[in-house]
Amino acid sequence: MNRVKLAVIGVGALGQHHARILSGLPSVELVGVVDSREQQGREVATKFCTQWYASTDQILPLVQGVVIAVPTVYHREVGLPFLEAGIPVLMEKPLANSLHAAQALNRMASFRRTILQVGHVERFNPAFELLQEKIDRPLYIRVQRVSPYTFRSTDIGVVHDLMIHDIDLVLALTGDSIESVDSFGAVTFGPHEDMAVARLKTSSGVIADLTASRMSPEPDRTIQVFSNNGCVTADLNKRTVSCWRPAAPLVTNPGIVHDIIAATPDPLTLKNEVFTKWITNETLQASNADALTAELNDFITCIQAGSRPRVSGDDAVKALEVADRVLAGMAKWSWQSKTPGIPAAKVA
Repeated sequence: MNRVKLAVIGVGALGQHHARILSGLPSVELVGVVDSREQQGREVATKFCTQWYASTDQILPLVQGVVIAVPTVYHREVGLPFLEAGIPVLMEKPLANSLHAAQALNRMASFRRTILQVGHVERFNPAFELLQEKIDRPLYIRVQRVSPYTFRSTDIGVVHDLMIHDIDLVLALTGDSIESVDSFGAVTFGPHEDMAVARLKTSSGVIADLTASRMSPEPDRTIQVFSNNGCVTADLNKRTVSCWRPAAPLVTNPGIVHDIIAATPDPLTLKNEVFTKWITNETLQASNADALTAELNDFITCIQAGSRPRVSGDDAVKALEVADRVLAGMAKWSWQSKTPGIPAAKVA
């Protein structure tokens, strides 16, 4: 099969990783990189044995698909001409800096019947994939995504920068729409929110609590899901998945707990037995496969087969719709305003 001709638009902190991976894939011909900064563009192009172009107009006739990793505020401007030309696009997350712009991109992809994939890369994290396998029907979800301030993605706040990942994961896990959103947040550096907390309730009654911060001294990316068959926790950094489930006798006869209490007069003994005898634990190590490589391979497969990407434009628009509701809630309440109903300065 002929190699797929791809280019990377924007080769900053993340875009150059896209270029690195694509340059090493046997199914890809990396025909070029585009960046308005000539020195940066030339350095990356030389490093990965391709050509630098100053504008997207130059690369458009040469490609069968593009990966766009420019700042979020430029996503619509850069992505629309490729979609209009029927060229598949992998757009870094979030799809756009506003819901209106995201919808415009998605409409064009639909109209031209071309692929629009969005870089919600956590869907390809092996720990998340393993968590999906281990849970039944989600009942409660708790997600924490915090990190030190990186001084990147300063054109957007923490909701679009970090929490958008977990909104997408909740939607993927539940397959539901979101009925209600409660949220609050705070600004440290500005001009956008640096910390946000949200509670989502889905149409089937699932509750999801999300915390996102780029003001934490230590990174933490964990997701915990309570379902019909127990509790599963995934550490998305360490790629570990812990599964806690009631022992077989409790599953078949939940009322046995009263017999257990009656037969164990010493409360300390009973407490020590809970997580050894009556609740079982299995800790698994997920694959160390690179999620970004898996995402790019999915994009290539979709181009070759004309298939739907794991994270489509529709998925990304739904995530942004929820993100907008989180931000709207934060405009009504933040730690800095202290009083419900008074808009918080700069939180939006």
